[in-house]
Amino acid sequence: MTKTTREVCSLEVSRRDMFKVAAGAVGAAAIVGLTGSEVLAQSRMAKTAAQYQASPRSGQTCGKCTNYIVASSTCKVIDGTVSANGWCSLFVAKA
Repeated sequence: MTKTTREVCSLEVSRRDMFKVAAGAVGAAAIVGLTGSEVLAQSRMAKTAAQYQASPRSGQTCGKCTNYIVASSTCKVIDGTVSANGWCSLFVAKA
């Protein structure tokens, strides 16, 4: 005899178990989120490694890059402050 899909896939899970799993998932996501931002802060590249220069290149500037943080004149991927008129090899145009 062949079992129906309902017989094969039936799982009896209590609401309490579902809440436990959901709470664990939320906690894990929070931990991963904090860890990810800490890693990002520690893994910024040196300006020399990114070929940073204080002048634009071919119309590309830090101010037009998605990695540029206007409020602090810093970059998400390069260590230290950068000029809005600068450029580096990691340039990614804003959409």
